[in-house]
Amino acid sequence: MNFAHYLLLSLTLIAGTSSANTVIDELNSLASNNKAPIVHQQQVLADGVQSFYFEGSPYKGKATRIFAYYNKPAGDGPFPAIVLVHGGGGSAYKQWVKKWNDAGFAAISIAVEGQTGTQINKRPPNKWEKHQWSGPKRAGIYEDADNPLFDQWMFHASSAVIKAHNLLRSFAEINQEQIGLSGISWGGVVTSTVIGFDQRFAFAIPIYGSGFLNDLENHYGEALKDNRTYQTVWEPALRIANFKNPTFWLTGLKENNFSLDAQAKTYKLLHGQHVQSIQPKLKHNHPAGWAPKEQYEFAKAVINGDLLPNFAQHKLVNNVVSVTTNMHQGNATQANRITSAVLFYSNDVGHTFNRVWQQLPVTIESRGERTLLISKLPASATAWIFNIEHNNLLFSSELYERKQ
Repeated sequence: MNFAHYLLLSLTLIAGTSSANTVIDELNSLASNNKAPIVHQQQVLADGVQSFYFEGSPYKGKATRIFAYYNKPAGDGPFPAIVLVHGGGGSAYKQWVKKWNDAGFAAISIAVEGQTGTQINKRPPNKWEKHQWSGPKRAGIYEDADNPLFDQWMFHASSAVIKAHNLLRSFAEINQEQIGLSGISWGGVVTSTVIGFDQRFAFAIPIYGSGFLNDLENHYGEALKDNRTYQTVWEPALRIANFKNPTFWLTGLKENNFSLDAQAKTYKLLHGQHVQSIQPKLKHNHPAGWAPKEQYEFAKAVINGDLLPNFAQHKLVNNVVSVTTNMHQGNATQANRITSAVLFYSNDVGHTFNRVWQQLPVTIESRGERTLLISKLPASATAWIFNIEHNNLLFSSELYERKQ
């Protein structure tokens, strides 16, 4: 490399670092100023749900707007609330808002690709009606990485979430200290990203999506293995440890897009309590993602200060694996006890979707304030999780993997 090429590379790296710092500062600033965005075209629909647009971040020098649905439970409040972020092929959903209303939460569901909530086809590329104030549409898997950072989709999606949070905080019927965030699939990636910037959220619920996408042994890993912008600016793992409040990680045992180990590497960076529910039959789509009742019970437990499921003291000795949990059995009342437990394990390596998962029985023993779960692994087991059913809810330990 001659001096001219070296100088050009150095200047490019310096400019890239400066630009990254600027966009990071902008997102941190949005999360600290509490400034509510301007609302446009607000209307109440026939089912009582409100629709409106709120001010987004400028895109290529032009103003943008974000379409949203909003509704609150019956009564005067103040209510806890949640921001909802769709995944690929999705939009703002009234059904999702109402699911959270039924759980006692006000909810805002936002559309982060310049679309409305009006469906015009069942499949892309024109599944949802577009509007004239659109910012960028998601470009594949960070395929806009060479664009200016302020024009990239992840910046606009993240800023839209933070602005939606600021908007909720301005509503008199909402408790500002009880606002959570949840996203499905790509919305789970956005959620994992945003909580690194916005620590005001009382809780977060990433569904399927997580960090460490460049490590996935599928199309995500292939697309991101050389994507420096993702790795140095947008990777959730870069700053997710900033978030200290509880998180709930929902996914399927055979999740086909993301992986159990990428999700585990993400939540293991957190210092706040993280709760998992790895469900054997959970499919990958929006209705499947918002259906499980565990996420709503988790959110209510956070708001009410109730006990959250916890697994600790994992041990593996001579292939006997054990873990303790604060969920009880034995002398616990029938309505508040572990009714079943199972160990899922795999003998395989690679993307967790491609692994064969088998199950083993678990011995449940009361140990004072905690309950001990014990099972015997085959020597060939490479990864395992404990699943318990408690109060008709399914909770999981972390994903554990044998050291190679």
